Amino acid sequence: MPLFPSAYFPSIGYLKLLNKFQDAQIDLHENFVKQSIRNRCEILSANGKLKLIVPVKHDRSTKLTSGAIQIDYTERWPIIHWRAIHAAYAHAPYFEAYESEIKDCILTTHFYLFEKNSAILTMLSNLLDISLERQYSATYLQEDKADFRSYDFLNSDEETKKYQQVFSYHTPFEQNLSILDVLFNEGPFARNWILTDQK
Repeated sequence: MPLFPSAYFPSIGYLKLLNKFQDAQIDLHENFVKQSIRNRCEILSANGKLKLIVPVKHDRSTKLTSGAIQIDYTERWPIIHWRAIHAAYAHAPYFEAYESEIKDCILTTHFYLFEKNSAILTMLSNLLDISLERQYSATYLQEDKADFRSYDFLNSDEETKKYQQVFSYHTPFEQNLSILDVLFNEGPFARNWILTDQK
């Protein structure tokens, strides 16, 4: 059974694989992995790649599972994320088409990280008209031949079919960014980057 981590505004590579495995499960019983796609994504700003990180509450005395990780709202990170996204993509062709849904998703308070990530997958499924929602594993599952829990989606070598990026007139094409990048730039055609393996 293909196994995936939960992900915050995941990359094209993550969504392509998730779509490929319709029987995949998202594991909430794994130990939470810091500095991973579980609570961060990368967008393209005027100054290059920009990481957006969801702060989480830590209990240094125990290891927590992904399903037990709570979001830390001590700082106003949702506003910071939205302002960064707005600054990066306000001039993208399809920004206004998706602005409201994405802003609402980011600003809505979710207690647990997986709840935020689940809401993102539901929203992307609706916007792209692709079934991306998956079941959560009931228990921790041993390693599978299609186990992507340890895969580094943020630093993947997989090439992405090129598209016009907002700042591509003075910077080279940036691979493997959050789905937000292709969504704002390609609109409804963004689904083609998930449904096909074209380069």
